[in-house]
Amino acid sequence: MHRIGRSGLRPGRRSRRCTAKKFPVVGFVKDPSGVAALYLGKQEGKELRYMGKVGTGWSRTKSAEIRKALDTVVSPKQKPTKPIKKPKATWVDPKFYADIECRDITSEGLLRASSFKGLSKK
Repeated sequence: MHRIGRSGLRPGRRSRRCTAKKFPVVGFVKDPSGVAALYLGKQEGKELRYMGKVGTGWSRTKSAEIRKALDTVVSPKQKPTKPIKKPKATWVDPKFYADIECRDITSEGLLRASSFKGLSKK
């Protein structure tokens, strides 16, 4: 019998693979010149579920552009259906979608090794 590996999955047989997808932006972490990270969600029926964050894939110029766009939709309340603890978050209405490339989705349903590719309006 051969060893499958720590994950229990055979090579090339990953579950919930994520390559490139659009996720609604539900919040962000401020940076002096723009954003340090984006918090992402996923619409599942009537629920908006937290999917994790992305903190790479943009330049300083793009970071400032993202911040300027998100500042127009800031909300006093977080939008994910189940509350999450993110003390540094600035919550937004999910009017913008982030194009994200990621390696995988964890067993908890969070993005793994995500990278930002673009931002679009709903």
